[in-house]
Amino acid sequence: MSSKEVKTALKSARDAIRNKEYKEALKHCKTVLKQEKNNYNAWVFIGVAAAELEQPDQAQSAYKKAAELEPDQLLAWQGLANLYEKYNHINAKDDLPGVYQKLLDLYESVDKQKWCDVCKKLVDLYYQEKKHLEVARTWHKLIKTRQEQGAENEELHQLWRKLTQFLAESTEDQNNETQQLLFTAFENALGLSDKIPSEDHQVLYRHFIQSLSKFPHESARLKKACEGMINIYPTVQYPLEVLCLHLIESGNLTDEGQQYCCRLVEMDSKSGPGLIGLGIKALQDKKYEDAVRNLTEGLKESPVCTSGWYHLAEAQVKMHRPKEAVLSCSQALKIVDNLGASGNSLYQRNLCLHLKAEALIKLSDYDSSEEAIRTLDQISDADNIPGLLVLKSLAYRNKGSFDEAAKIMEDLLSSYPDLAEVHALEALIHFTKKDYLQAEKCFQRALEKDTEVAEYHYQLGLTYWFMGEETRKDKTKALTHFLKAARLDTYMGKVFCYLGHYYRDVVGDKNRARGCYRKAFELDDTDAESGAAAVDLSVELEDMEMALAILTTVTQKASAGTAKWAWLRRGLYYLKAGQHSQAVADLQAALRADPKDFNCWESLGEAYLSRGGYTTALKSFTKASELNPESIYSVFKVAAIQQILGKYKEAVAQYQMIIKKKEDYVPALKGLGECHLMMAKAALVDYLDGKAVDYIEKALEYFTCALQHRADVSCLWKLAGDACTCLYAVAPSKVNVHVLGVLLGQKEGKQVLKKNELLHLGGRCYGRALKLMSTSNTWCDLGINYYRQAQHLAETGSNMNDLKELLEKSLHVWYWKLCPCSALFHQINPVRTN
Repeated sequence: MSSKEVKTALKSARDAIRNKEYKEALKHCKTVLKQEKNNYNAWVFIGVAAAELEQPDQAQSAYKKAAELEPDQLLAWQGLANLYEKYNHINAKDDLPGVYQKLLDLYESVDKQKWCDVCKKLVDLYYQEKKHLEVARTWHKLIKTRQEQGAENEELHQLWRKLTQFLAESTEDQNNETQQLLFTAFENALGLSDKIPSEDHQVLYRHFIQSLSKFPHESARLKKACEGMINIYPTVQYPLEVLCLHLIESGNLTDEGQQYCCRLVEMDSKSGPGLIGLGIKALQDKKYEDAVRNLTEGLKESPVCTSGWYHLAEAQVKMHRPKEAVLSCSQALKIVDNLGASGNSLYQRNLCLHLKAEALIKLSDYDSSEEAIRTLDQISDADNIPGLLVLKSLAYRNKGSFDEAAKIMEDLLSSYPDLAEVHALEALIHFTKKDYLQAEKCFQRALEKDTEVAEYHYQLGLTYWFMGEETRKDKTKALTHFLKAARLDTYMGKVFCYLGHYYRDVVGDKNRARGCYRKAFELDDTDAESGAAAVDLSVELEDMEMALAILTTVTQKASAGTAKWAWLRRGLYYLKAGQHSQAVADLQAALRADPKDFNCWESLGEAYLSRGGYTTALKSFTKASELNPESIYSVFKVAAIQQILGKYKEAVAQYQMIIKKKEDYVPALKGLGECHLMMAKAALVDYLDGKAVDYIEKALEYFTCALQHRADVSCLWKLAGDACTCLYAVAPSKVNVHVLGVLLGQKEGKQVLKKNELLHLGGRCYGRALKLMSTSNTWCDLGINYYRQAQHLAETGSNMNDLKELLEKSLHVWYWKLCPCSALFHQINPVRTN
């Protein structure tokens, strides 16, 4: 086939394609290829026809063949691009970027508009595949091209802004070049905005700052961007908040930064970053209360500020609130872990772990010390940092592992002999072993190297306090160092507690001591020792208003099962004041804190007893005696309540238990006598006269024993008189009572008394009672006794003169001591006949 025939066939193929006769076009192309197998146009026409006939594989092969034959010709590349865009061919994902890139090369010098169109398509493709660097480079080249073409600022603004939108969504996955292109895009878009200030410009600025804030290394650029936005939009909080947070987190809160924070709080009094900044400034100025307040309020609004939590913990440690500091450090560590590993976050993590360990060690208990050791082990290179090794040694000391603590201390002494904290550590280990002389020397060495550490002065003062009475009383020893510690650290509650001990126990100045205890308790409301001492001294000084104020403050804050000392003291106050229901409630609260405190159970029993709750009181005293079997008082109260309830035999058994332990316990002897007297009266009602006589004999025996120890007690003589008079109704023949000679004025032995002798003894006992204390009841009993004696004489036909004398005595008593006495005669029971 001649060249002319090839051209004719190609023309026929082109016409067929134009007429949409694609199969016909393929025939013409094949005719051409038989003669010229490398005919570029034939392969292109095959690609077009195959694509229209929905034969993408054949079309792709044809276009690729054509492109191989003439790589600098556009048609084949355009055909491939259209094919991939239409059919999303299996190779499109891999091949299409290369096709677009070739088209860009071909269009660059011949058609800038088409070059721009292909460039945008290529960027879209890169964007879908998350090839951020290629997106940035290609779009940046597009913008440069449009600038060279003289594009208007508005178009360029939109192009730069479009690039920010492409890249801003995935800044974390970008490399440095992509990030820099993104920031350049923001800067250009901001600079080309046609309306400044405006809402649109403000939103763009905000997005720029948001992007910068994700990259710690762009500190200078972020600061510049924030300050730029602040200058344009002085009433908008956002750039101020970002800048303040950035300065806070970077640890670079300068005076200028403080001014930003103040300005922010002026705009919004609840601004999180602003309050955190003010809190850090207060911490730097050693205004710890202000620091805690501002940081706490600020973190409510900005809870993911790591530095805020760290500085809050720092202030809490300074104020000796270790429990709160541990919680703040834990919160900071949680945020750091969520942010992921980086150079700055690792540094922050180590700082937080260090501070948390320090706070845990201040708690001193075993579990906290264990956690402190685990915390220290998480710090990078902790075994080579002397300060951390000191903390680890202290943790081992607190948990009782003295060998491990001493080993670390010895290694530190050999490696860091000039560190004050190492000598203080050595002193503490000696102090724990009660080697106070060595502890004194070591603390003095520590103070020589650093005299401004309050803890060293406090510990040295404590060493002198426990060393002995002489150093405790010496004003140049314990007192001097306690005062220095209090001057250096006004938040150290424990030193004020010991100053209270000094003024109370050494000086005897209760008012001054109470002031120190109050100060200690105000600084640390968990210090039960100081709180209790302040209350007890207030009671001693008869300042119940202050005592109650302290107790009420504590109990209002106390959770269930805590603050036993406060509940107990307030319960005792209410008990003394006669407010029994309040006393019961408070004492029950004290027992929830310590159910095994027998003193609480005894006090609760008293409260129940005071309001007439005998059964509940009995249970309380029984519980107290079970917890402390050696408590005579608990057993006595059990017996006394049983006596009140009429359970005389049970009461006698309890009283007997007391007498076995303490023979001279007068209340138990009195109770035994009373129980036997009451059982005698009950026997008389049941006409069991023999039993009644036996009971009276026992009653007189116990009353006599009690009088041997306390002959000055009127009621014991009265009870002895009651026992002697009780048998007035029993026949004389049945009354033969053995009485201890002591009651009759004899030194030893016993004597058997007849009825008349017993009644006469009763009168004498009443007389002794009246000499000790004159009461109407006892005079009445004496009058009745005289009457019973006269009655007995009348029954037995004795001397009428004696009878007359006794009646006159009886009437004299009733008339002169108990007038009017007419009602009394009706109360006197008639003589029983047997």
